[in-house]
Amino acid sequence: MRIARRSFFRFSALLLGGVFVFTACALRKSAPRHGAVSSHVAAPLRVGTVALVNDEMHFVLVDVGSLYTPAAGTALKCFSGRTETGIVAVDAAKERPFIVADIVKGEPKVGDQVEE
Repeated sequence: MRIARRSFFRFSALLLGGVFVFTACALRKSAPRHGAVSSHVAAPLRVGTVALVNDEMHFVLVDVGSLYTPAAGTALKCFSGRTETGIVAVDAAKERPFIVADIVKGEPKVGDQVEE
């Protein structure tokens, strides 16, 4: 009877240990291998919408509301639907809820979505 009891405890301990090892291996995130390219692409960060366009002075006023405000010099893309309409660069002038951005390329329009 002692031998059967010992075998039962050994079997139980072995089984429990196997469950812990299997669970730990399944939950562990695999680290990227050296030289491996990550397939994760960061989603664009929404900044706001174009509230005003000044074509003569080549700048736009972006309404950021309570959203993230990018640093001066940051390049932002303007979209009408899924079509890119322009690229703008954030100016140092900021007055919540608006930021000023210089038009670098394209022709952004009022209402365009602005993303970083």
